[in-house]
Amino acid sequence: MAQGQRYFWITNTQQLSALQRRLHEAGGPQLRDNLNRRIRHAAEPIHRDLQQAARNLRVWGPGSKGGRIRPKTDGPPLRATIAGSIRLSVTSSGGARLWSDPGRMPPGWRSMPKNTNDGKWRHPTFGNKHKGGWVNQFATKDWWFKTIRPHMPRLRSEVERILKDVERRLDG
Repeated sequence: MAQGQRYFWITNTQQLSALQRRLHEAGGPQLRDNLNRRIRHAAEPIHRDLQQAARNLRVWGPGSKGGRIRPKTDGPPLRATIAGSIRLSVTSSGGARLWSDPGRMPPGWRSMPKNTNDGKWRHPTFGNKHKGGWVNQFATKDWWFKTIRPHMPRLRSEVERILKDVERRLDG
């Protein structure tokens, strides 16, 4: 896994592989597109909630007052930048992937989604890198998976329903 990326896959390998074969045999790009569209639709609430969790992430460090959200003065806003990097993509095999796109992060920040999820990182204070002016920064630990976990029962049942609908259509 590349540094700074978090993957979350929604798959049922055996069912999806068998279904993909049947879709291919049926000449079904339309069926495949329908399957992928419905899986994307089922995963969109998680995508929105991850972005919202990133925007409301509690971050604190030396001199902060309990992790309050306050404007930064020396660069792009951390929370909004992380939220903007979170992507949802549907794979050709009928799965969905939620990930943080490092290409949407500023240089030097590519690992920030991972660091904030880990709950701790170090960085130099402005203009003091050569003087040993490094500080610890903290964030709510495991915010990524804590946001995803409540959605899983609904998502699993939705994907099973989608697979059954597509199989019924192939049999019919």
